[in-house]
Amino acid sequence: MKKIFLILALVISGCKYNDFKLTQDFNESEEVEYIKTPRKITKTETKIEKNQADSQAQIAEFQENSSNNKINDDNLFNRSQEDDTILSDEEKSYLRPRIGKNFESNNLYIPPNSHRKIQVALFLPFTGKNKELGWSIFNASSLSLFENDLENKVELVLFDSKDTPQENQKAFKEIIDSNIKVVIGPIFSNSVIAIEKMARDNEITVVSLSNNHELLNKTNNYGGVFVGGILLESQIDKIVNYSMDRGKFNFAIIAPNNQYGKVTTEYLKKFVRARDGNFITSEFYEANNRDIDRAAERIVNSFGIPTKSKNRDTSYLSDYDRVYPQVILIPEAGKQLSKLVNSINKFNKDERDFQLIGTTQWDDASTLSDINLLGSWFSAPEDNRFRIFEKNYYRSFGKFPPRISSIAYDAVLAISKISQNKTNLKLTFSDFIEYNNNLKNGFDGIDGVFRFLPNGAVQRNLAILQVGNGKFETIDSSIEKFLKY
Repeated sequence: MKKIFLILALVISGCKYNDFKLTQDFNESEEVEYIKTPRKITKTETKIEKNQADSQAQIAEFQENSSNNKINDDNLFNRSQEDDTILSDEEKSYLRPRIGKNFESNNLYIPPNSHRKIQVALFLPFTGKNKELGWSIFNASSLSLFENDLENKVELVLFDSKDTPQENQKAFKEIIDSNIKVVIGPIFSNSVIAIEKMARDNEITVVSLSNNHELLNKTNNYGGVFVGGILLESQIDKIVNYSMDRGKFNFAIIAPNNQYGKVTTEYLKKFVRARDGNFITSEFYEANNRDIDRAAERIVNSFGIPTKSKNRDTSYLSDYDRVYPQVILIPEAGKQLSKLVNSINKFNKDERDFQLIGTTQWDDASTLSDINLLGSWFSAPEDNRFRIFEKNYYRSFGKFPPRISSIAYDAVLAISKISQNKTNLKLTFSDFIEYNNNLKNGFDGIDGVFRFLPNGAVQRNLAILQVGNGKFETIDSSIEKFLKY
């Protein structure tokens, strides 16, 4: 069985701009203008695990699967198609100029065994049920490479992770056989679990896009997994601290009756009690309207009692003596979030003043479209750089990126920065941990400053965003640098 490589040779030379088409946009293939500074761009190799006879069919599928599909997951797709004709001076400084027309190469050949560049595997689902998401992350990674690989040292090699753990392991074995030591992906935690031991055993550094805290400590001195997503623990810590600084000490949570809801509840209890706050109650619901109403009614009417009271009969307590929640955490997004907020308002007949808070799931267009969420808070990266990236992406591909794509963009940025200081073509696990610049003590990406820690965490400084009229407003900025450790 031969390995066939589809080569995207992106070369711009002299003072002219070439017309080219960026292949495999994850939604559809259409021509857009995209101008870049003239320079040589590294080629991208798309690895296709098919034999000669059906390789053309596989490529045709790759090209066809982006035609009429859109990401429907509210937690992944970001915001509506806002008008981008009016830009601030700051936004203009981030945006790239446009370049010719689209580019595409269907030339197939087996490339020579070249080690002139640092090879980085993009380990993403390019076929199967999540293929649109995989191609969108490929697009974001390509943009990052163009922007940040200033010395043209990095080469992206595409591997189809597919869907099942068995397929993940088989595809990762191809990465091992190719002697590639740095990987971006996979996206989902079950895929990371399938390959994390293989990464450690073969001294491969994996920057996953998952935010599952259970994947921490899957490292050794030579390889393993970085949890590239924004950890839930840091989100809850940030929003609890901000709320208490504003005099709100009584917390409750209404959450889905699943593992995510229970983990979020435990984090809320942990951080509230660690700061001597009051955890009033938690309510879990099934995904149906009747159960949502039941949980909302219970949480609106829940209260704590003074610790000095030993009488279990609370009927004698006045409203003044009862400790009602001041803050309600809702770890949901999209339509489900709107249902919960509507239900809370319906049962809040006494019009108690609840501060609604959320997580990075709220960083979504649907949040802005719900008037009942105006004034609510959530912890997330500051929004300004992603909006600029979003417009740049839209100009390049004719559609908006899913929010998760910024993690891949920043991963390529980090690899490009590390490679600038390397005299050889080998990146190691310790290179990620030990990278330092005196200005930030880490990397400065779309989602703010971040750095890689020995236990596999990717540390980030988050902001507090408030749901405003058609936009998210930063009401507490993230810290712009890390302390040295």
